[in-house]
Parts: sequence; structure tokens; C-alpha cells
Amino acid sequence: MKENNKILQLINVAWRERWSDSQWGINIKKARARDNGHVLPRGVSGDVYNLADCLLQQAVIGSTANPLVLNYLKHSLCAHLVSHAAVLRCIAKYDKLTRVYCVTALLEFLLSIIDGITCRIKSEESLLPGAVVQLVLWLMQIFARTVQQYEMRGDLSAEQSYMLEQNCLLIEQLTQQQFLLSMLYVGCHEELESLERIRDTYASIKASLTNSNFTLNTPAAEQQLKQLAYIDAKQLEMQPLNAPPLAEKISCCVQPLLAVEVLLNPCKDTSYYVAELQMLQRLKGYSNTRLFYEIIRAGFLTLSNVADTSADTMWGAFMFFKMPHIIKQLHALQRVPGEQSPACTDYIPELVEALEMLVEDNLLLDFLDTKCSCNIIEFLLNDWTKQQLVNELHVKKFTAQREAASLLLKKCDNGQPTPSNINFIKRAEVPLSGLLKTLCTTKVQDMVNVLCQVPVGNSFELILSVATVDGRLKTFVSRLIQCNENSKQLPGELGKLAVIRSTLFDVSFLMLTSIVQNYGSDVVLSERGDSFFEKWVRECMMERNKLKNPRQILALCDDSIVDELLLSLSKPESAQLKPSNLTWQDICLNLPGVLHHVLIAWEQETLSSADVKSILDNIKRRLFSFSVCATSFLCAYMYSVRETELLKPLNMIQQFLAPLTNEELSSQENAKERNALSYQIIRKMQHEVHPVHNTKSRLISNTPLIDQFREIWRSVAEAGGHLPVRAAQTLESLLLAGGSSWLVTQLVEQLLSCKYLRDMSKCMDIVFAIMHLDIERNTEALLQYVVAPMILRRQGEDINEPQLLVLARLCVYCIVSCLETRSSNAASAAIKKRSRSHDEDELVSAANVAKVRKVLDGESSNDFTDGSAPTAGNTASLSSTELRSPPLSLKEPLQSSMKHIFRVFLQFVRGDELSPKSVFVYQFISLLVECGGERVAPVLRLLPANLMQQLLKVLATDDIRVGLISRLYDLRLQNGRQTAVADLCLWRNMQLARHSIHL
Repeated sequence: MKENNKILQLINVAWRERWSDSQWGINIKKARARDNGHVLPRGVSGDVYNLADCLLQQAVIGSTANPLVLNYLKHSLCAHLVSHAAVLRCIAKYDKLTRVYCVTALLEFLLSIIDGITCRIKSEESLLPGAVVQLVLWLMQIFARTVQQYEMRGDLSAEQSYMLEQNCLLIEQLTQQQFLLSMLYVGCHEELESLERIRDTYASIKASLTNSNFTLNTPAAEQQLKQLAYIDAKQLEMQPLNAPPLAEKISCCVQPLLAVEVLLNPCKDTSYYVAELQMLQRLKGYSNTRLFYEIIRAGFLTLSNVADTSADTMWGAFMFFKMPHIIKQLHALQRVPGEQSPACTDYIPELVEALEMLVEDNLLLDFLDTKCSCNIIEFLLNDWTKQQLVNELHVKKFTAQREAASLLLKKCDNGQPTPSNINFIKRAEVPLSGLLKTLCTTKVQDMVNVLCQVPVGNSFELILSVATVDGRLKTFVSRLIQCNENSKQLPGELGKLAVIRSTLFDVSFLMLTSIVQNYGSDVVLSERGDSFFEKWVRECMMERNKLKNPRQILALCDDSIVDELLLSLSKPESAQLKPSNLTWQDICLNLPGVLHHVLIAWEQETLSSADVKSILDNIKRRLFSFSVCATSFLCAYMYSVRETELLKPLNMIQQFLAPLTNEELSSQENAKERNALSYQIIRKMQHEVHPVHNTKSRLISNTPLIDQFREIWRSVAEAGGHLPVRAAQTLESLLLAGGSSWLVTQLVEQLLSCKYLRDMSKCMDIVFAIMHLDIERNTEALLQYVVAPMILRRQGEDINEPQLLVLARLCVYCIVSCLETRSSNAASAAIKKRSRSHDEDELVSAANVAKVRKVLDGESSNDFTDGSAPTAGNTASLSSTELRSPPLSLKEPLQSSMKHIFRVFLQFVRGDELSPKSVFVYQFISLLVECGGERVAPVLRLLPANLMQQLLKVLATDDIRVGLISRLYDLRLQNGRQTAVADLCLWRNMQLARHSIHL
């Protein structure tokens, strides 16, 4: 109080003597020196002793304001004796709103200082946001009181009108000041009670304006009041970087992304694909119409370039069974909660608009019509009418538009239609349903008749494709497993029933093995299944990247059963199954022991080649599944021996692939179909260990990886903006062989080599899709091992604008995708599954590649056959991950990757010179906020506290705006608010200095 009294005395002296502003400044400083620091000690702000409050009290002590004292207050602001925060708080505390002249003077005073409001020292930063909130509440109260008086009296005095006009002018100035809006936005997270009062006051203003029909001189005032009452981050300006600089007429991101996802995750449910496409829609800013167009076009593009029957079948099934559900879910999710469904329920308007865009692509549709031997639009839409995606009128309309072209194409074909699986895919749904129904029955003969017809031709492939995309694959597998369990041999069983059981056991075992081989046991089998087949898969079956220890397999064998089998198989007359206590299950588990003894005896020349051939033929003649079990052990054995010891097990596998005679085939029911399926399985197993010379393997080759990559990238470039399925398969294999860091480096090199912005954007979309071969590990490699070294190594060469922006966009897109599409629990499991990008898997793969290359260089011979090599089938790899919403906290490896890149960014912005490195940091952070929104909050929590301040000092441009700074921090937390205010005040002071605003 003593200091306040001294200040008040000085103010009274100044007023009596009519000091000028400069005199007040000189004397207040003299007073500081004369009083030996007892009033305002040197270096201490006047806020400590309420200097602003003292001046304001004296300024509005009467019915009118004292302009001289107000000038003293303004001079104290300019001399940094008081802070803007203290002045605003003092003004907002003035509650004598009936004194129109005083209020008007305060409003005019605020108008004179509003352009320079800021914080000069650290202690002021915590006060300014709350002061701005209080000021807005005060302005609202003035406005509310004025319009209420008009509502009651029907008129305003000239003084009141002028006061309201000044109030509207100040409110307009507030809404135009981005810094003050940002302070209000931060303050509203702190002053929650004041925010509630502001909104209540605004509601009363709105009601009074409506009731009184009062017309404001400033028409935008009501909207500006609403803007202040409901302040939002969207009102804060931010430099957009994600907007495409060129109109993107054709997207290059949807088709590549779907090509990769259907390759890796064909078993995923609809919601998984919907989440992926929604993420893409947010990143690209697509409307539903554009998104639907891109989805359908992606399906057509992929169908037009697939050559393999399996890919053709899978994509056809995806188009007919999965895509309609994806479109329906996307449409439903766009509806606002509580909104009534539109009247037109028999079609989706956005889909119809997308189809109108699609029918203009005559070249694509002509090619598909020719390939599929039908009007593909009509063929597709006839099915979609049943699902109420389009109606009959739309089908007729689009069919008529394509009719002339279809007729012309039929004439060009000369009546010889090209065979296509498209016509059979839709029909495969009925056999699948019948098959599932049959597997539920107890009639063994019916199940044998049905199952033995499935492997004929490509029926099995069609049924699997439909079951996969229709979400019934696991149901199919579980019923096959139950069928296999029910058909297990009973000890001592004879007669026709035993033969039927053996056939059912054999065909179900072969079908299950083929499914596991193609999809992976982690995808189609339960983790703790206790059936015979599931146990055999876990313990004995050779899967890609799931090596089995042959010693552990041999440990499961029973010596007595092995001896009995050896005795039985070594006799020619034992080729046919004889009454025995051994079941088929026992033989499957103990065949490895038999083969191990045979191999040792053959190596020691105890057995001749003819004896070994006889034993293997006897194995094959019993059940075809026995050949598969034997081959699985031999493949595991080949992984564990030296290169010089591979020849004999290879020749044994080749003997299992030797063709059977007609007499041997006719001796068993449905032997031809089961034999063909067993050959397919054995060839795939052999191919994993020892691919033949002339096979077009997409993993094993004598060509260096970099040459393979360049060749496949050339094919991608020639495809003209889409990713062929074959290229996606090869890139997946290159990822397996070379590892994430190597592949991502090559992809980024291709991206930075583009010279034109359009080509760069197209390339970035394709690279982003390829990153989804293993989005988590590839993103980790991009952030930890690729980005920083590449920027440092190529700085000043060809990495500048716009390469930096495109690279930053790629990084951010990958981070957002990691956050939105992978669950933390399933992601770790997926790394161990079929995604094949874990470091340990890569080491195993590299070792396998080196090993196989050595084998390819050596000579091979065959003691049994003529040396004809079987063709190897391609096994599509699938990963199993679960869909989830963005996490509350980051999980590995993304968390450590973000910490690493942020530490690198701190190194980039040290110093005071502007460089491409610092520009990249700004672009990365800005795009992260712009593309991710609230979803990247867990990432932004890892942002170092001083990174933005360093960046502001280095990047002395207008690119960084308050919208970016305000979105970087969690304003619900005090620490977040403090950091945001510190950055905003630094930004403000730099802006004031740059534009030479002197108060």
C-alpha cells in the first residue's frame, strides 16, 4: 500500500501540474531513482505495484475520463513500465458501464493500442490469454447492455450510439488480429467459466437483437461476436501446404494402395478397407463422388493388367463382393449423426455421379469389354441394383451409353470371345454356399463327392477368392478342419467305409494345406487349435519364413512306429494299405523318421537308388497327403544341411512329382484331382527352398537387387500412373530380400529424381502406396535411416523446392497411415506373420537368397527322373493386422522414430542461417498439423519444447502463422498453454519488429 500511495501521489502531482507524456516518463523514472528503489525498483515491472490499475482508477474517477492520465498510461505502455496484459485486465474490471463517456474513452484507448498488444518478458506471457478473455467478456457486456436498453426504450442516445459504434469497431479489430484471436483461443482453454459467461452473453445479445429488430451500423458485428464467443482453431490462419498446386485430374494413389492392400490383406473385413480409404480421402480432400470414381476405376485398371489367373480371380471377386459393401459403408459414414436418410433409398447419388465420370473413359472400358467378353458396366451394375447402389434406370442409361462400343468390339472379335474368369466369379458364390452347407452334414459320401470336385480346373481358386473377399474363408477352413477330424482313421477299420474315410481325409488335408500355403497359418488358423491338422501345421509344415527345425520334427516320431513303417514300405507287396494299428495321423507324424533313416542309409550306400525309389513310390500310392508330409520334412531338412548335401533330398522330392500311371490313378477314387493338388503343394514347397533355373521367380534371381528394382520401376513408369499387381508382388519380394531401409531408400531416390511437379506428385502417391507393404517398418526406416542422411548428403544439389515439400508430404502421409490403420497389439503380431519385414526375417531371407544362388550355380542331377523341372507357383503373402482408431499414445516403432526425427530437427535449426534443412523442418511440422489434425496429437506431444522457437528465429518469413503454433500443443494442459503462448509471443514480437511498428 505504501508504494501504491506514492504512485497515486505522483499521479496527482502530474495532473495538477499538467505534465506532458514525456514529463511523466522522466519524473516516474526520477521517482524510481530518488526513492532508492522503494517505489519501482530498477528492472521491476510496474505490474508488481499495480501501476496500470492506479493510473486507470485516476483516469475514470469521474463521470468522464481524464485524457491526460490515459496518455500517461499509454506512455507507460510504450516505455514498458506496464504490460499490455495488466492494462487489459484493469480495463476489463471496470464495471460502471452506465458512465458512457468513460466507457467510450476506454474503447478509444483500446483502439489506439490494439495493434501493438504483445508480451515483452516471460512473466507477462501467463497473464495475456486470460486478459484477452476478460476483455472480450467486457466488450460483450457493453454490447449486451446497449442492445437491451434499445429493446426496452426503442431508441439510443447519440452518446450510446457512438459508444456502440466504437465497440463494434474494436470487435472488428479483434477479429482481424490473428495474434489476439490466438490468445483468446488459448485463454478459453484456461478460463472456462469466463468462456461460459461469454457465450451466455452472446446468446442474450442475439435474443435482444431478434426481439427488438435493432439494425446495427456494422452488419458483420453479430457474426464477429459469434466468432469471438465460439472461437475455434479453424479461425486461426495457417499457410496451406497440402493443397495440390496442379489440378489432379486423375489420382495415382487409390489404385496402388488397393493393389497393395488386396495383395496383403484380402481376408480383411470391409471396415479395414473403409478406414484406409477414409484416411486417403482426408489426406487428399476428395469428395465422395471423386472417391467412388477412383475406387471403381482402380478395380477396372487392375483387372485390365492382371495376367495371372489367381490375381484375376481375386480382383474380380473383390470388385463384385467387397467393393459394393465398401461404397455403402463410405456413404453411410458421411451422414451426419441424427440426420434422416434421404428420400431416394434405391441408389446412392454420389455413386451415380462417379459412374457418369467413369463412362467417359472409353479406352479403359473398351479394353475391359474385350477382355471380359461382355459389357463390363452392365455386368457390374446388374448386380449392384440388388444392393440398392443404383437402380434400373441407371443401368439402362449407362448400358445404352456403352452399347454401340460393345457391339463394335464384338464385331472386331469375329465372334470368338476371349476366355475370362469374370463370367465365372459371380457364379462361384452359389457353389461356395453349397460347399459350406455340405460340410455341415454327416454324410461322408456326399462330402467326398463335393470336395473331390472342388480341385477340378480353377474351381478351387474361384471358391477361395470369393470366400476370401466375402469374409467366409475362416468359416470354410474351420469346417474343413472339422471334416478332416471326423474322417480320421479308426484303428482296425476295413471295407468301403474305410476307403471313403481315407479319401475324405486325404482331400480335406490337401485343401487345407493349400490354403495355409497361400494365406499363411496365422491368417486362417487359430493360435491354439487342437485339431490334428493344426498341430501338424504348427510342428511340421514348412511355411514361407516359418522355418521348422528338422530335429524337433524327428523328436515327435515314435521309434516303434517308424520301424513298422520302414518294414511295410520296403516291401513291394505292401504298396496297398493293409490292416494295421497305424492310423493315417500316425503315418503323417512319423514319415519324417522314415525319410531320415532312408537318407542316412542312402548316404552310406546301404540302400540303392532303386530301393529308395520303391519306398517313395509306396508312400505316394497310399495317400497323396503322405507325399506332402514327406516333402515338408525334406524341405526343412534341406535348410539345415550343407550345399553338397542337397542333391539327394531334392531328388526324393522330384520322385514325389513323378507322374502316376493310368493304372495307379484308376486304383483310387478321385485320384486324379487329389494328385494334381498334391503336385501343386509340393512344387510350392520345393520352390521356397530350391527354385529351378527357368522359373520366373519374383524373389530368387541371379540379378542384383538394384537391377531388379530398376526393371520393376520401369514397368511402373510405363504403366502410366498405376501399380500392376505383378509389380506389387515383386516389390514385396524385394522388401523381403533387401529390407525396409534399402527399399525405402530406392523409392525416395526415384521420387527425388523427378524433374516436374506433376510427375513428382504422381510418383509420391505410388511410393506412399508401396510403403503399405509394411507401413510401420517402412515408416521407421524412412524417418530414422533415410530422410536425414539424404537431406544432408544432397543438400545444395537437387534436393530443394519442390522436392523437400514432396518428401515432407510423404513422411507425414506415412505417419498418419501408421496412426490410423494399425492396432498396437496386432501390429506386433503382424510383424511375426506374413508381412515379412521384421529385421530377423530379412536376415533369414538374405541368407536364403545367398544359399539358393549358390545352389543355382551348381550342377544338379536326378537319379529317378529325366530331370524335368516343375513350374513353381507364386504364393501371395498376406499380413494379418487389426483395424483401430487413432491411439491415445504412440507405440513402437513409431514412437522411437518420431523422437529420433525431432532430435534431428533440433540439429537442423541450430544456428541462424536459413537453409533447406530448416525449410524441411517447417514443412514437415506444418503438414503434420494440416493433414493429421487432432489425430496426430500423440505425435505432437513428442515435439521438443524449444524446437518452434528455434525455427521461428531461423525461418524469418511469413510462412509460420498463429494457426500452426496454436495447433501444435495440447491446450488442455497448463504446460501446453505456456509453451504455445511463449511461441506466439515470440512470433508476435518478430512480426512487430519486421514491420517496424513503434508504440
